[in-house]
Amino acid sequence: MGKAVQRQLKARPQHLHKVKALRGRGRATGPKPASQLVLDPEIGTVDAVKAICGWLRQIIAAQQQAVRQRKPLGVHQMRIGLRRMRAAISVFAPLLHDAQTARVARELKWLAGRLAPARDLYVMQMRVDQLGIASGSPAFRKRLAASRIAAFDKAKAAVEQPRFRALLLEIGRWIDSGDWTSQPPLPANRRTARRFAKHVLTTRADRVIDKAKHLNKMSVERRHRLRIAAKKLYYATGFFESLFVEHKAAKRLSAFRTALKNLLDALGALNDIAVQSELARKLARAPDAAARQAAPATRSLSDLNKAESAKLLKAAAKAGRKLADRPLFGD
Repeated sequence: MGKAVQRQLKARPQHLHKVKALRGRGRATGPKPASQLVLDPEIGTVDAVKAICGWLRQIIAAQQQAVRQRKPLGVHQMRIGLRRMRAAISVFAPLLHDAQTARVARELKWLAGRLAPARDLYVMQMRVDQLGIASGSPAFRKRLAASRIAAFDKAKAAVEQPRFRALLLEIGRWIDSGDWTSQPPLPANRRTARRFAKHVLTTRADRVIDKAKHLNKMSVERRHRLRIAAKKLYYATGFFESLFVEHKAAKRLSAFRTALKNLLDALGALNDIAVQSELARKLARAPDAAARQAAPATRSLSDLNKAESAKLLKAAAKAGRKLADRPLFGD
């Protein structure tokens, strides 16, 4: 590692790639997200699906104007709604396995794909600015800014399409009277949301904990898959948190969520590094003079990424071990 990179690492706070720039700087106020979901502890599983997905639809719809205005916070909040909706479809797969659900899932994936570049490039811009990586490379700054603007234009265009409005309408119909509502009932021991949640959370937690034991040996792709599984589990604990109101159960679930969040923070930071490294390579890949001028900034970012990746991998492995010590239900 070069001395210049070492100086930058010492002089600046670590994990700056985690700064979303969606929490300050006055970039966007955006409409407030829907209020937190609270389920009746006695609610049935079918009604829980409707309540959770209806709440998530509100979150997605509420951010349309902010995304049209190219506000980073709006893009961020809509992406959260989309990710949670897709996670809910996965969590409730025993109920949601019909063709209509598959169609809704495909459209959610389409919209998420249109928003992702805006978020990735915005976070990268924040990291580059705070680290001062591109201070001596106008070509790199120009390319990054142009790519970011184009990505927000793409996100704006997506929510202005009839396809977006059709998706919101389809989600509403799917929730209220979709094909899944006429499926055979679940086994008796999973018809209440609380029982269903306990089974799903335990099963998914065991898988994540087992996979996290092998973090140090994982490829980038396998680590990415672990992050997705952990994120779905985290969202699921959020969906069902209000079902476990007894002090002991609530305390255990809260401790597990905290440990899981620590794992996700480290894995998310590692994923940001992988994404930013690839974006930087693309920015400097074009065969022209501007690309050649951007190359030094790209190399500097790459060196910083390598240095931080090693630390983050250790943090992720440590978080995974702590997660194993936080039983969800204690039995």
